[in-house]
Amino acid sequence: MSAADATGGAGRAAGPATGRSEAGSAAAEIVILTPVLVLLALLFVIGGRLANALQEVGDAARTSVESAVIASTAPSAQAQALAAADYEISHDRLQCAPYSLTTDVADFVPGGVVSVQLRCGVGLVTLGIPGLPGSVALSGHGSAGIELYREVG
Repeated sequence: MSAADATGGAGRAAGPATGRSEAGSAAAEIVILTPVLVLLALLFVIGGRLANALQEVGDAARTSVESAVIASTAPSAQAQALAAADYEISHDRLQCAPYSLTTDVADFVPGGVVSVQLRCGVGLVTLGIPGLPGSVALSGHGSAGIELYREVG
């Protein structure tokens, strides 16, 4: 048996039964898949930057409540929480416009709890995503207990 008989015919190469050539199909696949892969990569970048901004807002809320819980009076706790939020937001270069900070000092007694809620509107352009319109509302929450054996006035 010769090599030509083993392939099914003299001089015929093994390939598709239709006789069509697959030349250029890889280039067509790349042309079709490249925009899809670029779009998927951009979605990952946008998601990562939004997650980072959300983490920064949460960190600012936690820093605010940590600052408030060591204050000696409820009004000074609110002032220290606001100052800490201002510092954290400017330090992280997070452009929150506008933002609101709600400090709950109703239970400002030894063994009590102080809570902080920070709401922030962040423009998508400020996250380094050029050409993307709109903004997203982010919020962070923090609460901490006041030491039981501490003098508050």
